[in-house]
Amino acid sequence: MGLTFLTPEHHKARIEKLQNQLYEQDIETFLVFNSKNIFYLTGLAFIPTERPIFLILHKGDVNFFVPSLEVDHVRHQVPFVSEVFSYFEYPDETHPMKHFQRVLMSEVKVSPGKVASEAPGAPGYWGYKGPNFEEVTGLKIKLLPDIIMDMRVIKEPAEIELMRESSKWADRAHKYLQEYTEVGMNEIDVTIRASTQGSHDMVAALGDEYRPTGFSMFPAIALYRGQIGPNSYFPHALSRGINFKKGDTLVTGASSDVYGIHSELERTMFMGEPNKKQKELFDAMLASQDAALEAAGPGVYCSDVDRAARQAFKDNGVIQLVRHHTGHALGMEGHERPFLDLGSEDILEPGMIFSCEPGIYEKGLGGFRHSDTFVVTDDGIDVLTKYPRNLESLIIE
Repeated sequence: MGLTFLTPEHHKARIEKLQNQLYEQDIETFLVFNSKNIFYLTGLAFIPTERPIFLILHKGDVNFFVPSLEVDHVRHQVPFVSEVFSYFEYPDETHPMKHFQRVLMSEVKVSPGKVASEAPGAPGYWGYKGPNFEEVTGLKIKLLPDIIMDMRVIKEPAEIELMRESSKWADRAHKYLQEYTEVGMNEIDVTIRASTQGSHDMVAALGDEYRPTGFSMFPAIALYRGQIGPNSYFPHALSRGINFKKGDTLVTGASSDVYGIHSELERTMFMGEPNKKQKELFDAMLASQDAALEAAGPGVYCSDVDRAARQAFKDNGVIQLVRHHTGHALGMEGHERPFLDLGSEDILEPGMIFSCEPGIYEKGLGGFRHSDTFVVTDDGIDVLTKYPRNLESLIIE
């Protein structure tokens, strides 16, 4: 069994690393509102709503400002929390930001000129409206929108192990997706069945070691998302409740949530023996993914990985069918930076994790895209998703 969660000590080490960076900029207080960044730092998983939630890092103390319904969640999930400041509701008779002003100035007692935030104010989420931090406090607040995201770019060894575990269960759920897909079946029924069985296997195997974050409906999920037959022509299609027909080109997706980390696995499959055109486009797609994976490694420009994939498409005469770049970083979110794109100036470094998913799309016939999750190592890459990629393994009879 691989790693399935991080300890409070691991989160405290991340906070200490961040605070050391802040001290170098003479910052004593830092405000965090992004739910994924809060989880990254503290292990607090919550559902963002209109009610503002802030993490207040102040001189080594870990404080939260939350609505009353979240107080117990914070105390339960963050054992090292210093103080939990709360307000009753939003918008309420007294706006939460008025409470926040009192907390920041009278209880935390911040120092003017030494306060920073990752954003000007609370996000306008689910209808929230309110003043920004400077309007509330009268303080000049330095904006550091990228400081935590910069930490998240290079994954720690523990995060890589979480991604490895996520990839294993994505493979398992996808196996069920392929196994349960039949002519005449409905994509939603197959998605539910495959995701349920894959999740059952995952939870049964991990037992008490599995720590759900609440970010996912299923611990493991495999689906088509409407990418069936001619509708697979649309790269970001949505489920349509489509029934499978003989001759369909299928584009799949699978992942699993392991302590908030999500792998990405996608495959192009066929309902029955593919025709000549389907085989040609499949082979061109596979050649492009091979080229991208071969190009990737430490010290390589992200743009050069994308360039290798596009060159393979050119060599196979299908460059006109390309509709997106080769991939993107992965972690706690479906898309993170940097991107495998011609416009990127970033360089691959050990610890970065990416999807590799060059695709082509023929109107009336469908989409052709595999996606695999890989981590950059000291001497190359390690592909974490292991599902078969060859044509013969992806034909559903």
